[in-house]
Amino acid sequence: MIRANKIIDRSSTALGTGLVALDVILNGAPTTPAKLCAGGSCGNVLTILSYLGWCSKPIARLADNNATQSLFKDFEQFGVNTSLITTSSDGKTPIIIHRILKDNDGNSQHKFEFKIPGTGTWLPMYKPVLANFVDTITEKQPKCEVFYFDRVSRSTIDLAKHYAKNGALIVFEPSSLKDDKQTLECLSLAHIIKFSSDRINNYSELFPKANGFLEIQTLGKEGLQYRLKSGKTQEWTKVPSFNFDNVKDAAGAGDWCTAGIISQLGQHGLASFLDSCEKRIVDALKVGQALGGINCLFDGARGIMYNIDADILNELLESVIKNEHSLSLPENSAKTQILTVSNLEFNTLL
Repeated sequence: MIRANKIIDRSSTALGTGLVALDVILNGAPTTPAKLCAGGSCGNVLTILSYLGWCSKPIARLADNNATQSLFKDFEQFGVNTSLITTSSDGKTPIIIHRILKDNDGNSQHKFEFKIPGTGTWLPMYKPVLANFVDTITEKQPKCEVFYFDRVSRSTIDLAKHYAKNGALIVFEPSSLKDDKQTLECLSLAHIIKFSSDRINNYSELFPKANGFLEIQTLGKEGLQYRLKSGKTQEWTKVPSFNFDNVKDAAGAGDWCTAGIISQLGQHGLASFLDSCEKRIVDALKVGQALGGINCLFDGARGIMYNIDADILNELLESVIKNEHSLSLPENSAKTQILTVSNLEFNTLL
C-alpha cells in the first residue's frame, strides 16, 4: 500500500522562491464574502509541505502592506516559517483573483484575474528577490533538503547553485519557457522538472533528451507522464489520473501534486532521491495525483487544509489509491480557518 510519508519532527526543510501571492477567492453571488489566503505556485507548494510536516521557508520580496499581513496570517496558522521573506516599500505582494464559476451544465470552472474588478487597474505582480540578497539568505539558511522554484531570475539561479552544492534536491516548475540563457541554466540545475501541457506543449520538441533526472508533464484529466534521464529511451510513460465525483474546483491540483511528490522523494535531499527505484518514483507520482484529486473536492487551491486535519489525510489517500471513486469525506476537522472579508475593497490591500 502506498502511504504518504509522515514527518512529525520537521527535520526536513524545504525552501522555495517564486510566485508567493495573496489569493482572493470569489465564489457565488457578489454578496458572498471574499476569501483571502496565501497563494501562488511557490506559496501553495511551501504551505502544503508545512501542512504535511515539513519545515517550510519561502523566500520572497514582498510589500509592507495589508495584503502581506493577510498572507502572513494564513502562513502562520499552517506553521510556515517567514524568516526569509523581506517586506519593504520597494517589494511587491502579488494579488490574484481566483474566481470559481459554473458552466451551462453545472460543472465547476475557475479563472484567474489580475485586474481590479470594475476599474481594470492592474493588481501588483511578482518581483524577484534581489541578487545581492542571496548571501544573506544562504548565511541564515546554509542547507536544506529541497529547494523549489517556479520563476527564473539571477537570484534564483544563485540560490539553486548554492543548495545543490550542499546536497539539496532541486525542483523547477516553470510556468513558461523562454529561449534564453537563464532558462537553460535553470533546466540544467534542476533534478526534477515538472510542467503543465497546457502551458508548455512543445517541451519534447525542444528537448528530445531529458534535462532533469526526473521530468513530469501533467496532462489535466488525463493524468501525467514522466521520463527518466537514466532511462534506456527518452520515451514518456503515462500514469493515469484518479477519477472523482463532485469536483468543486480544480485550482491547486498541480501544486498538491508537486508537494506530494516532494514529500515522498525529497525528505533526505538529493542522495536519497538518486537511490530511488522507478517503482518508488511512480508511487510518489500517484500520491501527488491523489492529493491533487482530493483537493478538487473543495473550493480554493488549498481547500483540503481548511476542511481536513492532516492526521486523517492518509486514510483518504489510501481510499483514493484503492480507486474508491466515491470518497466518504469527514466532517470539517481542520483547526484552521480561512480569512473572509465582506464587501472587499481592493485598495485596502495595497
